[in-house]
Order: sequence, then structure tokens, then C-alpha cells
Amino acid sequence: MSRRALIVFILLGLVSLTADMVYEGARSVGGSYIEELQGPSIASAIAASGDFIGYGLRFVSAVIATYLASSLAFWGFTILGYAMTATAIPLLAYAGSWEYATLLYLVERVGKGLRAPVRDVVLAEVTEDIGRGKGFGIHELMDQMGAVAGPLLVALMISFYSYRFAFLALAAPGAISIALVVTAFALYPKLKSLEISRPRISFRGLGRKFYVYTLATILLSLGYVHWMNVSYFLKYWNVLGDADIALAYMVAMLTDAVIAVPIGVLYDKIKFKSLYLAPLSALASAILFIYTPTLMGAGEVTARIATYVMAALWGITMGCFETIMRASIADLLPPEKRALGYGVYGLVYGVSWTIGSFIYAYLLLQPQPIPAIYATTTLILTAILISRI
Repeated sequence: MSRRALIVFILLGLVSLTADMVYEGARSVGGSYIEELQGPSIASAIAASGDFIGYGLRFVSAVIATYLASSLAFWGFTILGYAMTATAIPLLAYAGSWEYATLLYLVERVGKGLRAPVRDVVLAEVTEDIGRGKGFGIHELMDQMGAVAGPLLVALMISFYSYRFAFLALAAPGAISIALVVTAFALYPKLKSLEISRPRISFRGLGRKFYVYTLATILLSLGYVHWMNVSYFLKYWNVLGDADIALAYMVAMLTDAVIAVPIGVLYDKIKFKSLYLAPLSALASAILFIYTPTLMGAGEVTARIATYVMAALWGITMGCFETIMRASIADLLPPEKRALGYGVYGLVYGVSWTIGSFIYAYLLLQPQPIPAIYATTTLILTAILISRI
């Protein structure tokens, strides 16, 4: 790895760290904030549908960037995406209704959708010499340092002040993230993969394994409970208070950070077999979450401990999404197909996770065996598909 590529790699990690402070801090209390504004349970699913919009835009931005085959377009989408996040989240401080708050959460997801696939192409390029599993793992570790700091900051601000002060406090790391990504662009304005060959927009050549991988992603996303659902129902069931919900999310992000590098290294050694960890952890967290109201009967302390264990398991699954599943795409596809591949991955992930959030918003109001059967079915099928990659 050249010195300049190393610096850009570190800068991109710091960009993700500061940006994660912003959107993960706000995301940690998304459902509970909507409930605080007297929004209905379906509102948490509507906010979660931001992932549908955001991941759908990942596909759009990937297609446009691939068509333009321009380094400026790749960096432009990246910078614009981070700027939208840094702007939308602090404005939550002035949300006077759950509708306005939901809209701002959706805008933030749009920003995420614009930047993610093109940034991952840059990241895949600068990490080629150190191993993509390890590279994405180190990046995710830095990313999750911000994902831990953000919810912790929000929890402290809510405990001592209010939601308004919590969201306003996130403006500072947002501004820093924009400054850092602009610096990364200035140091690495030209992407070598675009200079070597001009990518063409075509679904031919993606390969059978990529489509099996995509189907596995769909089922995994359908069965993985969205945190908007988790935070809403933890407050609805009176399991945790607002600040404690943010701390539970912090536990999830801390777990994500701790496992990021180890599972990245594991991926470099055993490749796609490491993907089994995703459906297994998603199933364990879903079952534990679904039966949290039952555990309340065993005592408040037991329910709290179970909730934090659930959050840790949830974080393991998210760690898989953000490291080894992203690294897999770079290994399944040739360089000229990666932007399109990341766009397709983002699209199916976002659509499926959004549909899943609406399904869970309904099922979690039904007898517990019903959502438990749904989670078990989707996630076991995911594991079966992974065995065929």
C-alpha cells in the first residue's frame, strides 16, 4: 500500500467515525423519539423505510457513477451524502411532530444511500494490498468507534438535558466529517480502476454465486429486526427508558467494533464460510428480543440483562453486514462490476430490511410464537443459501 493510499484509508475511517457519531447517535433513539412525539407503532416502520430509500439510492448512485466512469462523480456523491447527514440530524432538535422527525430520518438515509456504494469502491481500491477482509474490518472498527461514541453522547445529553440538546451536540462531528472527506478527495482524486478500464452498465457477468449471495442477503434482511422496531417496542413494553435504549444501542455498536477486525481476518482465511455468523446471530437476537416481555415476568434485572445480550448479538449481525458481506462483493465480482454490485447489494438489502420492518411492526403485536416462527424460517433459509455460494 502506497503512503498516499494509506493516508486516504485512514481519512476514510475517520470520516466514518465522525459521521457515525452523528447518524448512529440519532438512530439509537429513533423509535423512542418517535414514540416520545406520540407517533404510532407504524411510524417506526416508516422511519425504517428510510433504509429502502437510502439503499435504493445506493443502486441509483452506483449506476450513475458507473455510467459516468468519473472519479469526480464518485467523490461528488460521497461528499454530498456526508453533507446531507451532517445537516439533517441536528435539525431533529427542532422537530415538533413525529411526521417532521420521520422526514428528517428519511433525508439522512438518502445521504447514506448516495455515498455508500461509491465510497466502498474507493475503499476496496485502497485496501487491495492489505487484504479486503482486514481492510474493511479495520474501517468498520473505526466506523464503530463513532457508533459507540454517538449513542453514548446522546444518552448523556438526554439524561442531563433533553432530546433537543442531544441532536444539537451531533452538529460538531458532522462538520468534521465533511472536512475530512474533502481532504481525502484532494489527496486521492483519481481512481485507478476507472483509469484502467471504463466500466459498462450490464448485469451480464455478475455470475451465479453473486445472485445466490443476493438472495441470501434478501432473506437475512427480512429476518433481521430493524433497530427502529427494537427501540420502539423496548419503550412500548416499558422494558427500558430513553437513555437506556441509547445505551443498549451503544452496546450493539461496541460489539460491532470489537468483532470487526477479527471477522475480517477470519474472512480472509475461510472466505464465504464466515458468512454463517450473520444468520446465526440475527436469529439469536430476534428470539431474545421477541420474548423480552416474557422475561419481564422473571424480574426487571433479568429483562435488562437479556436486552443488553440481545443488543450485543444484534451488533454481531450488523458487524457482518458492514465487513465480510461488503468484502464478499469485491471477491465475487471483477473491478469493473463492483460499483454496480454494491448498488444491487444495497438495493436488495434496503428493500428487504424495510419490508421486514413493516412485517415485524405488525407481528410484534401478535402472540410471540408468530414472529419467532417468521424469524426462524427466514434466517435458516439464509444459512442454506450461504452453503451454496
